[in-house]
Amino acid sequence: MGRRRGAGLALIAALALHNLEEGLAYALLRGQVEAMLDAYGLVGWRPEPAVFALALTFLTLAIGALAAWAATGVSTAAKILALRAVAVLLLVNVLAPHLPAAWAFGGYAPGVVTAVLVNLPVSIWVLLRLRQPAQPG
Repeated sequence: MGRRRGAGLALIAALALHNLEEGLAYALLRGQVEAMLDAYGLVGWRPEPAVFALALTFLTLAIGALAAWAATGVSTAAKILALRAVAVLLLVNVLAPHLPAAWAFGGYAPGVVTAVLVNLPVSIWVLLRLRQPAQPG
């Protein structure tokens, strides 16, 4: 399997698993999430769980389609850049909002488990994999 294809598949799988955890946990913990936001004086978008799930589904499909496009066909600088951008997005998503949210919640926040255990290592692996020169064959 080529390095772009492996990177793309890993990113799609990580993103889908993470957004599944985040959506399910948000639905189960919505009251606690809103109470925590209120306690910190944070106002903003507070969707119903079904709306949040729809937004996560759209986001997963859009970013997944970008990663799938970038992972297939003839290799171009734009495709490598797209895969790197998705990896950086997943990496940044660990640092903001998941780790601060888990700290604020005193342990668990929706999405933090897969952010740390899946997105963090996958995004670092992809960035390192795409740094390596292409192998012949």
